[in-house]
Amino acid sequence: METTSGQPALDPSQLQNDRLEGVHQDWRHAVHMYQPCEGLCINCINGRPGSKWAFRAEGPPAFSVNILLEGRMQAAFDDGAVLDARAGSTILMATGQHTSGWDVLDGKSEGAFRMLSIHLEQTAMASLTGLQMNDLRRRIGTAAGDQPHIDAFLGVMPASSSLQRVACDLLGFNCNRPGPCLSRDLFLRAKAFEAIACFLRENLEQQRDELPVPTDRQRLIEARALLENSFDQDWSVHSLARTVGLNEKRLQSGFHALYGHSVHVCLTRIRIEAAINLLRRGTSVTETAATVGFGHLSHFSRVFRSHTGISPKQCALGLSPILQSPLVGGSGQTLQR
Repeated sequence: METTSGQPALDPSQLQNDRLEGVHQDWRHAVHMYQPCEGLCINCINGRPGSKWAFRAEGPPAFSVNILLEGRMQAAFDDGAVLDARAGSTILMATGQHTSGWDVLDGKSEGAFRMLSIHLEQTAMASLTGLQMNDLRRRIGTAAGDQPHIDAFLGVMPASSSLQRVACDLLGFNCNRPGPCLSRDLFLRAKAFEAIACFLRENLEQQRDELPVPTDRQRLIEARALLENSFDQDWSVHSLARTVGLNEKRLQSGFHALYGHSVHVCLTRIRIEAAINLLRRGTSVTETAATVGFGHLSHFSRVFRSHTGISPKQCALGLSPILQSPLVGGSGQTLQR
């Protein structure tokens, strides 16, 4: 672990674009910090700093979701276990007391570093969701991040395609207009709340309570992760069921109970969201279709239009898609975008 001597402690609730004195010089071009409303801070890091940035961090009770798209980071509370996160991870922090610790952001060995951090003070989180920190930590589906020596949780889990899409939207946003800006603040708040909604939908344990076969839960989660991480493969219900060790009927019924739709609909949605991100980054329509697992360009175009209301070419030119199918929650209920 690198030393943090000379680096001041950072309180996320105090971060502002005009107060970057606590940010390492190599990282200042990559860091954009916003506070669109009281209790909410958004930190966007997007660049190639070419170095590591180690710093102390402290703050009052809070909830943070950090989506790491590129790079690597380590973090720990004082006297706690070290968390090591790589690209494609979501890092959750939930504290019920004032805490302190350290972070090391690695923009050297991995090249580019891209991470979105959404930080909500405890009172703001409770007002938004009705959840206190103890409720939240108790209902997260893993205890791996519990900190027995303090009232806190620090854990890492895979970042879903939905979370990665929201992170890309915010990391691509850059508005340094000084002073109040209603449209900027509304956009930032909406995207931050969308990310929190996605995270809670995907990770709160209570939203998995209606599974007809509880012993299948972990295998269903593994099946969804396979689709998220290998959407370019030619998955079928048969091949996915065999990979996770379920029969096809239990896999399909489990997907409907846990995610509210079939394996095919789930995979199609993941592919379309990945395609949107690729097209926005300048990837050609033909290459995008092949990358996300479509063997025929015409089929890809039809499916893309049916889910977004626009063609892949229009998306590549900057027209915003409107996803037609509902965003489905773990309980089988639907949330409209």
